[in-house]
Amino acid sequence: MTDRDQDDYTEPTKHEDEAGLWRHLEDDDAPSAAAGESPKPQLTQSQVKRLTAPMIGMIITMGVLSLVLLALWFMNPEPDVTYSRDENVPEAASWAASVTEYEPISPQVPEDWSANYARWETRAEHGVQVWEVGYTTAAVNFVGFAQTDQANPAWVNEETRQAPATGTETVQGLEFEVREEGDRRYLVLDAEHNTIDGTTVVIGGDAGEEEFSQAVEAIIEAIGQEVPENE
Repeated sequence: MTDRDQDDYTEPTKHEDEAGLWRHLEDDDAPSAAAGESPKPQLTQSQVKRLTAPMIGMIITMGVLSLVLLALWFMNPEPDVTYSRDENVPEAASWAASVTEYEPISPQVPEDWSANYARWETRAEHGVQVWEVGYTTAAVNFVGFAQTDQANPAWVNEETRQAPATGTETVQGLEFEVREEGDRRYLVLDAEHNTIDGTTVVIGGDAGEEEFSQAVEAIIEAIGQEVPENE
């Protein structure tokens, strides 16, 4: 280097050196910055195992529980025959006869009908003691009756579910008041029109016309009939 060259040479300042260094570093990082991507976290194999272990355990538990429930289901299959309640009406009527002043009605209904209930009850709110029976018919409809010698308007309204009167109907010489509400029909034989034993009888249900008529005929024929005593 000549003296002239030495005179022209100027040593870089510290600021310029630092600027050059930063430019160098920026050039090295340029591809990563341009991509605009942040580094992705990497999980170790042991971390992956710790994260998946609870999920695998839960799946195994659910599988075992499903197998247990399936085994219980096979051990307790649904019965082939559906249970249907069928009360012994004559027997219940015989018990009721021991506490009533009249013969409880025990009608001879078709054999394929079943009795849902046959009971002697006290309706304290109305001061009425009642003998009542309800049947499920062959067509899976309902028809039943209630009988008492202590009837009053409040009790009759309750038995007929406040259904309005729509007329009268005479069956086997007995005059019934007809009440109807929706698909339900009621025949009310009050004490003054019951020339057989003087009780009030309310017959009602949603059975079809034929089945309803069968019930009414059977009930009328059983009014006042002596109930055999239980042996």
